[in-house]
Amino acid sequence: MDALYRVARHRERTMIEVTPLYDHDLPRLAALWSEALARVGFACALSEKDVEEHVLLHGGEPRAILAIDPRGWLTARQGDALVGFIHCTVGRLEMDEPETLRGVVRALVTAPDAPPATAGLLLKAADVYFDGKRTLDGVIAFDLVTGYPRVAYGRGAILGEEWTLMEALGQRGFKLARRWLFYEQHFRAPIPERLPQLPGLTLFWQDSMDGHVSLVARLGADEIASIRFIRYPQPDDCSEPLSAGLHRLDVHPERQGQGVGRWLLERGINHLIARGVRHLFVDIPHEDGASQARLMRMGFHESPLRGYSYERSSP
Repeated sequence: MDALYRVARHRERTMIEVTPLYDHDLPRLAALWSEALARVGFACALSEKDVEEHVLLHGGEPRAILAIDPRGWLTARQGDALVGFIHCTVGRLEMDEPETLRGVVRALVTAPDAPPATAGLLLKAADVYFDGKRTLDGVIAFDLVTGYPRVAYGRGAILGEEWTLMEALGQRGFKLARRWLFYEQHFRAPIPERLPQLPGLTLFWQDSMDGHVSLVARLGADEIASIRFIRYPQPDDCSEPLSAGLHRLDVHPERQGQGVGRWLLERGINHLIARGVRHLFVDIPHEDGASQARLMRMGFHESPLRGYSYERSSP
């Protein structure tokens, strides 16, 4: 804790202190998150319980395995005001080898009137946190798979496109890794389905307790495609439509171009609509022009929200 205190006081002229998150900070932290989300188009405010359950105590599922470590919950204060928060932890992504241990910056949020130095000070404090860990396989920041599936329709870690944040990341040695685009569509009624001309094609689906919906297409005994959605719970007092996100769509290489993936997406959307979902998000890599065109043909439109991830190698 002494090292963290020195980082906080190193630039005392900014009148900003970086400290751990305390229990009595939760109301102000919920307000900080709600303000940040409102700036990127999410109207539903988060309560203290939402922040505690779906941010602080979320372990990265389903696409990452991350430690729940209160020492990585750091705040920036200006007098009595909470002007920033950074969530640091360690863990691995779903596709990593079991022995992998990455440093992860899950989110960094600042108040609208926070001094420009706030992001840099929080990232500097994050380095102190990571320095206290055993050898890490690099540090990643704001990767989509390390976000919070139950906050802001799964976009909880994508809260900053500000140049001040990008500049602060560059000063700490981070480089831009990936960029995502988000597409969305509202549904009022079921959509047409175009069944592929593949005799013997069958479909199996499964709803899980954690909000996942999976559909698998088989041709005889062979699995040829699968799709997985995540249904996003939201605050009880939120009037926004129920939403879901596309988690994964896989089609066997020999069956691509035969309409199987399109049909699975159409069937999955209707499956969700029957269960009350009215708003679907899809995230795709910026460079995937084919998927962008396919989504637009299906009536999706590009969301103004963007996703940027950063990475830094181990020393």
